[in-house]
Amino acid sequence: MMDFSLHYPTGLTEPTKDGNVDVRIELADGRAFSVTFFTLTNLETLMARWGRTGECASGLYVWATNMIVVQAISQAVIRKVAQGLVETGDIEKSGWLIRSSD
Repeated sequence: MMDFSLHYPTGLTEPTKDGNVDVRIELADGRAFSVTFFTLTNLETLMARWGRTGECASGLYVWATNMIVVQAISQAVIRKVAQGLVETGDIEKSGWLIRSSD
């Protein structure tokens, strides 16, 4: 298991099934990646809101750089997903590299 730490630049409200949160995943080798976790319900909420405001072709689509979709947002879920991303190397494809290794 690779060592990593999680940081929540905008804070973490948990648990929630309708939300999104920015997470910085810092690896032991000094690299850091940024990802945003979204819940399925939050994607529906955003699409409905944007349907009223006209954003994203009136809510026809949602996109975000480094989007990770989960069923619920909690520290436990985020830690488990982050561990999987780090262990498989998928963090390098799904996350935005914000700091290179030392």
